[in-house]
Amino acid sequence: MILTDYYKGQKLTDAQSRFDITASTGEYDLFERLLINKQKFNIGGLSFNFGQRPDRWKGKKTDMAITKGSQNITSVKRPNLENNVAYGDINGSNDSCIIVFNPDYKETGITTIEIFIARGLRNDTDGLWQLFTDGELKSDIEALREKAVTIFVTLTIK
Repeated sequence: MILTDYYKGQKLTDAQSRFDITASTGEYDLFERLLINKQKFNIGGLSFNFGQRPDRWKGKKTDMAITKGSQNITSVKRPNLENNVAYGDINGSNDSCIIVFNPDYKETGITTIEIFIARGLRNDTDGLWQLFTDGELKSDIEALREKAVTIFVTLTIK
């Protein structure tokens, strides 16, 4: 398999950019450490933010990014703005990712973000993107979705 890990984030609160992890394969140590909630909602659970990319970041300019606090996880590159798919590379690692938004995002806004990780392919994001758009990663995607464990999120403030 080319894709190795899976994290599904859903917009469960009124917070503008917060997405709580509601399913994952739970085996990507970087996310398991970096995305943990230490305060407010869902303490001990995982979440990330999706929003505008800060201008102070170096590198290729993209409009959007996935972050946790002040930590950049990945810039979000969308080669075709008509599609609900993007890609990026995971900051601080040799890994890349495919990012899939809910198909009806144009009508409802982005309510679900699925992150599929390809370990060791940071320098091959274009090739990964091509494999995805050619449909060659469908079996990887389905296998990771089936392997994922549903996570119940507690939204009460402690």
